[in-house]
Amino acid sequence: MEKQMVQCEDGRRRQARIHGVPKEEGDFRVWKAGVRLRGKHVSGEAWYSFQTKTWYFITNPEGKHSHLMDRINDTLRGEKISKLRDQLKQLESRKIIEEKRIAQHQSSLEAILSEVKTIQDDLAKLEKGMPMESGSTLQYSTGIKRI
Repeated sequence: MEKQMVQCEDGRRRQARIHGVPKEEGDFRVWKAGVRLRGKHVSGEAWYSFQTKTWYFITNPEGKHSHLMDRINDTLRGEKISKLRDQLKQLESRKIIEEKRIAQHQSSLEAILSEVKTIQDDLAKLEKGMPMESGSTLQYSTGIKRI
């Protein structure tokens, strides 16, 4: 039997008693293990990561006193879920505000682009030698008689 400091599912570090023959699972080596929690022995598995060189403890759902770790884990998971949901709500409201700003800027941009296009067309006409047209029709002077 060997003892190792492990990272438990509830985020705490505890001393685990490791025993048995290890098995390989991907980038992990796995032993049967147990930790002490609230004066009780919780059975599960100790996982050693070759990549991070870290020990993890995962409870066995059918194991002895696993319900103790499950309650703590469920509470922590619930807190994390509610915190992430709050962050998501804030980000979604910021997204809506930014989308409104983008829509306003988009309409301004379209107006500017249409003005630019009009001026470019007028400039091209003038460069070709076309006469500049006024926006209104010709007005006859009152002193001129029309036939």
